[in-house]
Amino acid sequence: MGEIYKAFDPRLNRFVAIKVLPAGMSADPARRRRFVQEAQAASGLNHPNIITIYDVVLEQETEFILMEFVAGKTLLDLIPAGGFPVPQVLDCSVQIASALSAAHAAGIIHRDLKPGNVMVTDAGLVKVLDFGLAKLESNAISQMGDETETIAAEALTVEGSILGTVNYMSPEQAQGFRVDARSDIFSFGVLLYEMVTGIRPFSGASPISTLSAVLRDEARPVGEIKPGVPAALQEVISRCLRKEPNDRWQTMQEVHALLGAIKPEPRLVPKQARSRGVAWLLAAGCVIAALAAAGRWLERRPTPGPGANLTTPNPARRAELPAAPSSTPVPAPATPAHPDLTEQATPQPPPVEPAKADLHPAVTIPDGSPLSLTLADDIPASAPVGTPIHFTVSKDLEVGGTVVIHKGALATGEIAQEAKKKLLVFGGKMMMRLITVEAADGHSLNIRATPARRADGPSWRPVDAVGLARPKGMAAAAGTQYLGFIDGEQTATAKK
Repeated sequence: MGEIYKAFDPRLNRFVAIKVLPAGMSADPARRRRFVQEAQAASGLNHPNIITIYDVVLEQETEFILMEFVAGKTLLDLIPAGGFPVPQVLDCSVQIASALSAAHAAGIIHRDLKPGNVMVTDAGLVKVLDFGLAKLESNAISQMGDETETIAAEALTVEGSILGTVNYMSPEQAQGFRVDARSDIFSFGVLLYEMVTGIRPFSGASPISTLSAVLRDEARPVGEIKPGVPAALQEVISRCLRKEPNDRWQTMQEVHALLGAIKPEPRLVPKQARSRGVAWLLAAGCVIAALAAAGRWLERRPTPGPGANLTTPNPARRAELPAAPSSTPVPAPATPAHPDLTEQATPQPPPVEPAKADLHPAVTIPDGSPLSLTLADDIPASAPVGTPIHFTVSKDLEVGGTVVIHKGALATGEIAQEAKKKLLVFGGKMMMRLITVEAADGHSLNIRATPARRADGPSWRPVDAVGLARPKGMAAAAGTQYLGFIDGEQTATAKK
């Protein structure tokens, strides 16, 4: 869409970036209009993760966009073989999602999200670039003045045209259909997949074969490529990559909230190190146990009364002592103050009744709090509506440091819609809804299958997890990971 130069502004004493429409494109009125629209779209977004536009300049029939200079590298240069570590993926993706969420709220669809259009500074700040293929919705057009309305009225993007980068297009974008914010969500899923694994989910030997893969193929499960990725992150990616827009996350705001709630799994300690640690713990435990036993023996040891001999001689040893001279009177042995002193037990303090369980006050669980779930039983492909579904919680849910739902707790759901025959890549999938989960205090909490309540329909989600292998005749196999969400603000009590 243009050539980029680094330049120095002597008046403000700063470096800037200048984007120039190449001479071969400047003669095309549509190209020039799109160039201006890019500047207008990005300049209307005041967000720390979106490139800042300073000005648009026309100089001798050449268009220039003056923008901030970002000292960093694009994700195209940064993503290593094997992908980023999960913490780095989460840090970067949360910032991208925040930028796209702000753009969508302003009525701007990016339509060309890819690694080359995302820069990262040395400090880790992410900047989303290049709104040259952006689509403006009506609310964005109304805020940008008459010139933008004229540009939009001339239909820079017409039904049936294909604009974008093939590896990162959504299925509807690849087919030239009308797109909305959910198209960016698909492209974001492709980018997120590549950041995690280091490879693209859809690729081919040519642009046409790549487009076919986008339309037809399911991405290989992230967990097969890179074990150890949190199930919640895999779920976010897989649902972003659903072929049908209605089956994806519906807003980037949802995606941003989900990514922000994911915590990387704790790093596993190598087996040898664990063995050494266990040995040290056992040794320390033995020492502590020995000291405790010695302490208890000393506590039970009798305390001699007044006049008692502190060292009681052994009778056998006494016989070996030489006899006292006859001229020396032998005093009679002193009578112990307590004749049975060696057998007398030290009085024990009265038993202390165990304290009542130390309980937290009721904890408020926010609406939409995410919950990792594992399917307990296979779901047949022929399961009718109303079939019960059982899950176990795969990770503690904490609120303010208090575990309100324990790992292993039971959750329930049911089939809400049977599978319907597909047409091409679109069609009705088997849908499920979530019902309850067991809290730490034994009460049942209401849960749902979507991050927010749907204004346009029930809070259902597809049963199948994209790309996961399942036995023939099964809609989902036991062990499949899902995300559930607390349905409405609720309270629970848990032990400290």
